[in-house]
Amino acid sequence: MLGVGHYQVESIRSRATLDGVERVIEISESGTRLLDASGAEHVLTERGALTLGAGGSCRLALAVSVDGEEPGISDRTCSWELKEDVFLLGDGRGDGPRTAYRVRKIGDHLVLDGLRDLGPGDEDLGDATGERIVLLRGTMRGSQSVDRVTEQSRHSDGPNVTQEL
Repeated sequence: MLGVGHYQVESIRSRATLDGVERVIEISESGTRLLDASGAEHVLTERGALTLGAGGSCRLALAVSVDGEEPGISDRTCSWELKEDVFLLGDGRGDGPRTAYRVRKIGDHLVLDGLRDLGPGDEDLGDATGERIVLLRGTMRGSQSVDRVTEQSRHSDGPNVTQEL
């Protein structure tokens, strides 16, 4: 189900403090509309990738854009562990707090639903209910579109089309 490999982050729902108020917000590739304290609407979009390595190392990279502006980028190392259907995601040192997620497969997607925040000794630090990460297993975006075209051409008896770059 979930293991070593590359995953596209289709959406991420997390707690955030906006205008001094803690809220749960979901940011996706298709965009999320939010109102700021003055009532102005903003659209947040994200693109992201999660790479799970052997031995519990990982990297989570997210680019978040507000109103189509240049995105802010978070690219951090992390640690991971899978215990049956519970995925634990922590900081890059591997000795800090972690969030436990229940893993469900829905179609081609892996949905990680937040359960609890845990301390380094697995002590309960709080509720992570409402947090969610939606993943799609695969390679980088550019490679996915090439792979789809390549796969389609293998099953086609029609002419091969070459696109100039």
